[in-house]
Amino acid sequence: MIKRLNHIGIVVKSIDETINQLASIFGAVEIGRKTIADRGQTSALVNIGDFKLELMEPYGEDGVVPKFLKNHGQGLHHISVTTDDLEDVDDKLMKNGVNSMGKTPKGSKEDRVIFTHPKQTNGIVFEIVEPYNG
Repeated sequence: MIKRLNHIGIVVKSIDETINQLASIFGAVEIGRKTIADRGQTSALVNIGDFKLELMEPYGEDGVVPKFLKNHGQGLHHISVTTDDLEDVDDKLMKNGVNSMGKTPKGSKEDRVIFTHPKQTNGIVFEIVEPYNG
C-alpha cells in the first residue's frame, strides 16, 4: 500500500542555481547531495516546508538525466511515493498491465525502488520506494 508522497524529482541544468532561487523564494534547504555516475546524474534533496524535491543535474553525457534534459528540457521527471511492501505494489502494477523497471533486489542494504514507464502510466514516471529499515 502507498503510504505518502516521498518527493518530486525535477531535472535541472544547475542544482546550485536552482537551490539558490528556491531558497530565496521558498526558504528551501539542501539536506543531501550525491553523484550517481552510472545513471549520469548528481542529485540533491531539498526541503521546502514539509515536502522534498530531488533536483537532478546531468553528470557526464550518458544516462537518464542528460537524455531527459536534451529531449525535454528542465522540468518534472518523476513523482516518488513510499510503500511498506514493494512486492505488493509491483504485483498490482503487473496486474494492471504496468511493467516496473530498475527494481532494487531483496536483501539490499539501501532503500528499495521501482519505477514505472511513462507510456504505461499516463505520461508520469512514478518511483515507488520501500525505505531500508536495517
